[in-house]
Amino acid sequence: MIVFLIVLLVVVVGVVLAGVVGRFGGHFDEPTLTTPFEPLPRGEMTAEDIDVLRFDQTLRGYRMGQVDDVLDRLRVELKARDEEIGRLRAQR
Repeated sequence: MIVFLIVLLVVVVGVVLAGVVGRFGGHFDEPTLTTPFEPLPRGEMTAEDIDVLRFDQTLRGYRMGQVDDVLDRLRVELKARDEEIGRLRAQR
């Protein structure tokens, strides 16, 4: 009986370790780079500017000040573009 429990314990530990290592089809995400935060460039933004944007990470997520600044900038840009679209549609 004791031999069976030891074998069962070894099997369970092996399965847990294999799961942690990712042997069961699960893959870990790519590691987050620890490059310093680079704010959005001045002037008009492009989709590529947003694609390469990375925030500094903290204990509870991302630095709120950096995220707030980017969201404020995006809000202003979107409002300006919406006004431009409205103005162009009104001209037709």
